[in-house]
Amino acid sequence: MEAVILAGGPIPASLQGATDAPERALIQLEGRALIDHVVDSLRGVPPITGILCVAPPHTLAHLPSDVRGLESGDKLSENLFKGARAAQGERILIVTGDVPLATGRTWMQFLDGAAVNLIEAAYPIVTRENCEAQFPGGTRTYATLKDGQFTGGNAFLLPRAHLESLETMISQAFEARKNPFKLAQMLGTGFIFKALSKRLTINEVEFKISKMIGCRAGAVPIPDAAIAFDIDKQDDLDTAARVLRERGKDIGLDLCGPAPLQPTTEPPQKR
Repeated sequence: MEAVILAGGPIPASLQGATDAPERALIQLEGRALIDHVVDSLRGVPPITGILCVAPPHTLAHLPSDVRGLESGDKLSENLFKGARAAQGERILIVTGDVPLATGRTWMQFLDGAAVNLIEAAYPIVTRENCEAQFPGGTRTYATLKDGQFTGGNAFLLPRAHLESLETMISQAFEARKNPFKLAQMLGTGFIFKALSKRLTINEVEFKISKMIGCRAGAVPIPDAAIAFDIDKQDDLDTAARVLRERGKDIGLDLCGPAPLQPTTEPPQKR
């Protein structure tokens, strides 16, 4: 499995006066670029045999020699599938370049959760309770379902065999996101009504998406809220700096911390 880091995107307006970094992934946090923290978190994670980064020119020039690079375009969805198609292995881990508090343990919680539940296309979710307990005072967007309130993590696990159907669905969803009529056409009126009335369950969402893309899709609840903590404003940078200082010399050196990438055999796909 290869991990793909999506490190494009402009510097958020709320941070433009606080940094002289030329690109978002190069914003400094405790003396290192955001992208450095993310790369280190992926090193040594057992299933990951390589790292590919889709990014603009300055970030590509900054990457270490063991990370492959592809130049990013303007659209997030295009960059996602550009990276996924270039990645090696039957499964691809997609992560964003602005989750500096994630560690190897974070990624293993996600990958193990997908494997245990035999999920082919996976998306991490974190409960509101976990987010607020681990990062008090932070502002996040939560979806209210019958099962509770959740925020999404900054990652995907995608199966190579279904990239075409996934790309079609994600592109359609992106185009329809501000058009309720198109969204209803895509998902079904009943589905939309249940979502608006907060009666939708995780299982119903999983069933709907699985049917649309032709493989088993699912949400993976994980306890580590770092997967949902990205850098959008100065408060986020301040919180991340405080957390990293508290970790001290053990930054990133958890059970799956930074280590040279080692080739492993890709496990068979479970269906």
